[in-house]
Amino acid sequence: MPVTTQEDGMLATVFVDGALDSQTGSALDGSTRTVMDKGHRRLLVNLQKTKQANSAGLESLVKIASQVTAVGGRLALVGPPPLLLDILRATRLERRFAVFESTEQAMQNLRMES
Repeated sequence: MPVTTQEDGMLATVFVDGALDSQTGSALDGSTRTVMDKGHRRLLVNLQKTKQANSAGLESLVKIASQVTAVGGRLALVGPPPLLLDILRATRLERRFAVFESTEQAMQNLRMES
């Protein structure tokens, strides 16, 4: 399964495993909606196992960020591989997201802003 979730209080982590494309982006959107419907307002998208991303996958990240911020929540990305990080920088999307190297850093940052 390319997208799984883990819930911890108001924080939910969504793990992406494989390519971040239209299919995975759709699953990511669905998982995000599910945890938000449960009341989670702090979301962490773990990209450590993401192999590649295309425009549809990036679009899903932007869409999710908009949905989370619309309800007063926060979204962070953790561990994007070097190629994906380069894409985020080239498209200036790294300005749209809080990006962290480790899960611990991201979780600490999201919890501090509760």
